[in-house]
Amino acid sequence: MAEFSSLCPGYKQVEAFGAEEEYEEEEVSYVTFDLGNVDPTLLPSSSSYRLIGLDTPAPFLQLSGTVFKGRHDTLLGTELLFTDGKDAVDWSKRTTTHVANTEQRVCFKEVQLKAKKQTPATEVRDEADGVKVDRLTGKAQPVVKERKRRAVAQPARKSARKPVGADSDVQVEIAPQAVGKHM
Repeated sequence: MAEFSSLCPGYKQVEAFGAEEEYEEEEVSYVTFDLGNVDPTLLPSSSSYRLIGLDTPAPFLQLSGTVFKGRHDTLLGTELLFTDGKDAVDWSKRTTTHVANTEQRVCFKEVQLKAKKQTPATEVRDEADGVKVDRLTGKAQPVVKERKRRAVAQPARKSARKPVGADSDVQVEIAPQAVGKHM
C-alpha cells in the first residue's frame, strides 16, 4: 500500500473497519398528523399522498389534489401509537400492539396554491402571519417596521434668471448655502 500525504496530520487512511467498528445507528421519530376538519371521504379515497418538507417549519401534504400546509406542534403530554393486531377478523377479539410514543404533531390546514410572485431569492413573506421566512434556513426573521420620518422645515428656494442674452425661458433653482444665526 502506498503512503499518501494527508492534509490533516495525525490521521491515516482506513481500508477496512474492524468488527467492533462496524455499526450503524439509525434514529426513528414518529410524528402524528392532524388534518383538522377534512372531508371524511378524502382519506379512504386517497390511494397515495405527497409529503414535502417534513423537516421544514411548514411542510406540505397533498391528498388527491387537495393541498394542506402544516406547522409543527410540541404536545404537552405523550401520545401513544398503536396498530391493529393481525388477527382482527372478529371485533370482539381485536387486539392492538403498542408501536411507539411521540410528543410531536403536525397540524395541517387546507390551502389554495397561487402563482408565485417575484421575490428576492433568499426570503419570502408569509402573507397570513406577515413574517419573513428565510428560504435557506427556514427560520422566521424579525419584522422590521419602517420609522415614520418627521417633516423637517426646508428653507425656501430662491430662483434666479440667467443673464440677458442666455435662454431667458429657462429657470435655475439655487439651493441656499449654510445659513448663519437667525434672529
